Amino acid sequence: MIFTTDISPFLELHNTLPFANGQFYVFLFLLVGLGLLLKAGFSNSVKAYGYFLAVISFIYLLLLFPKPLHFIAFIGYGFFLFKFCSKKHNWKGAKIIILYVLPLFLMKLFNVLPSFKLSVQSIFQIAGLSYASFKMLQIHFDEANRKEISFISYFTFLAFPPTLLIGPIDRYERFEKNVDLGFSSINSANVLKGMDFLVAGLLFKYILATALNSLLLTHLDQFHGIIYYLVDMYGYLVYLFFDFAGYSLLAMAFGYFLGIQVPRNFDKPFLAQNPKEFWQRWHKSLGDWLNDYFFKPIFKNFTSKKRFNTSIQRQSVALFLTFTLMGFWNGFELHYVASGMLFGLYSVIHNYYNYRCKKEGRDVLFGNLNPQLVKVLSIFMLVNAVAVSIYIFSGKLF
Repeated sequence: MIFTTDISPFLELHNTLPFANGQFYVFLFLLVGLGLLLKAGFSNSVKAYGYFLAVISFIYLLLLFPKPLHFIAFIGYGFFLFKFCSKKHNWKGAKIIILYVLPLFLMKLFNVLPSFKLSVQSIFQIAGLSYASFKMLQIHFDEANRKEISFISYFTFLAFPPTLLIGPIDRYERFEKNVDLGFSSINSANVLKGMDFLVAGLLFKYILATALNSLLLTHLDQFHGIIYYLVDMYGYLVYLFFDFAGYSLLAMAFGYFLGIQVPRNFDKPFLAQNPKEFWQRWHKSLGDWLNDYFFKPIFKNFTSKKRFNTSIQRQSVALFLTFTLMGFWNGFELHYVASGMLFGLYSVIHNYYNYRCKKEGRDVLFGNLNPQLVKVLSIFMLVNAVAVSIYIFSGKLF
């Protein structure tokens, strides 16, 4: 028998995205163990805990993450804009926002342009760029006039491994409140909560989503005609929920293990009765971000400049633009944009429905139907509307 010390087949250096393989889980569990050991010696040191989070984030990027230097350079670019443009020179408005989102715009643009052999194209193809860009904008909007932020704190917030790739989109101030607790935030209560999220996340992502994909979505050839599309549409919707919600639960689990209480991203979305409630339950962190940093400013601008004739028109246009932005944020491909615009249309229709109900003092659609029946019908209608939009989002139709 020949023994070898070559462990390269078991290591995927610079090729390990968060929660993509067993290596990432081993890495995180080692970090949790290290955190527990350091707590014994630095239990009262907030600074040591902050450095701990920064170092583990840096190590993950440097050893395992694809294009680590690209992502670190992007963080440095964002910090430069925040430090020397947002704060020092008080840049506001469109010009600073354009600078923040320029790398993201170029990444999305290159995805839809014909391939060409230019090294500049690969510079902007960076995993996690979309979420990091929104986090940078959140810091710009909320923190520029509050307090100084060190590069280490800025880096840690953007590069925290559990939430780096696809969220949830945390808020800097909330994140820092956990950091300010020091190693005391790595405690039995957070570990127990993390275990609950871990079990649920593993069930959702690796059992339910995997089973649905392998047992149904990969065997669609047994269906024909309209049945094929219906099974594919509803199957994909449920699969995406379990996969994405499972990922978010795993991010919450390891966040809690490391002392960071990552916000919940999914909360029974298929019980929502209208588009607004749906986005309070499905990818909640993205819905909240779009509401706070796009819809509200756009609506406020329309109101202050007296654009459009009525408040309901201003609300509806702002809603449609918000969801169109969400589509472009996902990508410039037609199916992403069309899906976002369709969600915008749903929101506009519901907005006018509410307006007519309030104006006429009655339910203009359901009349005097039993409230419980109205609830069931509302859920049924919304689930089907969401299924259509998500199916378009999947890119399977065009």
